[in-house]
Amino acid sequence: MFRTRFYLYFLCVAVSMLAFTCVREYPATAPYTPPTTPTNPGNLPPQTQPVAQNRLFIGNDKVRVAIDLNMGGAINYLSEAGSSENMVNNYDWGRQLQTALYGGPFPYSVNGKDPVYFWRNLGWNPVQTGDYYNHPARIVSYQQGQNSLYVKTIPLIWPLFDEPADCFMEHWIELQGNTVHVKIRSTINRADTAQYDGRTQEMPCVYLNAPWYRMVTYTGTQPFTNGAVTEFSKLEMLSHYTTENWTALLNDEGRGVGLYQPNQFRFKTNGFGSGHVGKEFDVTSYYMNADPFLQIDHNGVYEFEYTLILGTLADIRQYAYAQPRPETVPNFKFTKDRQGWFYYNVTDKGWPIQNELNVNWQRADTTKANFRVCSPFVYWKPTDVPKIYIQAAFTTKATTARLVWRKPEDYDFLDGPDRQIDFPIVGDGQFRTYEVNLSGHSGWSGLINQICLLNPQNNLEKGSRMRLKSVTVAPVQ
Repeated sequence: MFRTRFYLYFLCVAVSMLAFTCVREYPATAPYTPPTTPTNPGNLPPQTQPVAQNRLFIGNDKVRVAIDLNMGGAINYLSEAGSSENMVNNYDWGRQLQTALYGGPFPYSVNGKDPVYFWRNLGWNPVQTGDYYNHPARIVSYQQGQNSLYVKTIPLIWPLFDEPADCFMEHWIELQGNTVHVKIRSTINRADTAQYDGRTQEMPCVYLNAPWYRMVTYTGTQPFTNGAVTEFSKLEMLSHYTTENWTALLNDEGRGVGLYQPNQFRFKTNGFGSGHVGKEFDVTSYYMNADPFLQIDHNGVYEFEYTLILGTLADIRQYAYAQPRPETVPNFKFTKDRQGWFYYNVTDKGWPIQNELNVNWQRADTTKANFRVCSPFVYWKPTDVPKIYIQAAFTTKATTARLVWRKPEDYDFLDGPDRQIDFPIVGDGQFRTYEVNLSGHSGWSGLINQICLLNPQNNLEKGSRMRLKSVTVAPVQ
């Protein structure tokens, strides 16, 4: 996680100058060189030394895995059965295979503690293993079964000195053949009730040792057809539109670990240090994560799941191909949660979600040009989605709303005639189903990987609301 945080620091500085905080993906840049201090060249966390381990192991004839109660219950050991070589990197308390959350404000200070200067723009950042200073997170409870583990953790705020986060994380781990299935529940209980912009999360992050340096995924436009994969060699933080919902770290023999998350199209990879030789306490490591945006409420409860697949590339794809396929058309119904939708420069009424997103249809910060109500990443062929139906009630003086979309080749939402369509609305507060006809629009072509809604009539937005029930490919009965 430490080099991930180099990238996030650079990104957060850019955020202060750029409007599209929640959705901007920056083009590749030269590797970032951090400032140094006399006491800590490079501003790396203090290196983890081998400590008294308190590992709980489970295993079968394919996989052996352990969590460590001296490392917040994070997974810090993973190997194929029959091998004693640990794949997981444990250089510091920000690595391992764990969950990390990101929210506002940034910088984040609490209880008289200020963040490490270098990480001041990470904001509210609970980390399952511990903090920058190598304090371990608190274990609340745990259970061990023959093929399963459970752990409940109070994480620490990464940039602060031994500061428990105002949330707890629960992880359920189960072995199934050559896979490790993990379910995560994060329960937030912040005193700060402000709602901040959605941010990307590490759900989870995976740090493996130097031999597993081959960063492989499928980024093509014909998923689940055994198309050629992409292998990344540059050691830089890269965000991938991954259309088969997996990414992998492999060794020279083509064996390693795949990370699969259902309906997830956004992953990251990177490499730190140099070379392809190293063990768990060495600095060199290779990284992947599932990287969804998440709108975090002060009292929210968020559940995710993922699967680790150990074996060859063929094993990893075989597992992914055997899972239920992701939606290929819009089918968002906001009955109990936001369905992965998130906000930039706008807020809603918060958690819990009860049959609708109740959104302030106006800019939270009027000095910024606009606001966006954003979908998660998707995989839609425009020929399958000639129309989108939006079930909503608007209370506003505005007479139009705008649907904007992006394609895999777009670094961000590129507002313009070929990426947007306006549709008329009625602002009387009554629910209606709005039919947005995209058939024949010259820009509705190729592949669509995200949409958002906004108000193009900003001068009319004061006091406006949107109550959004669904966004679907057919009218909701």
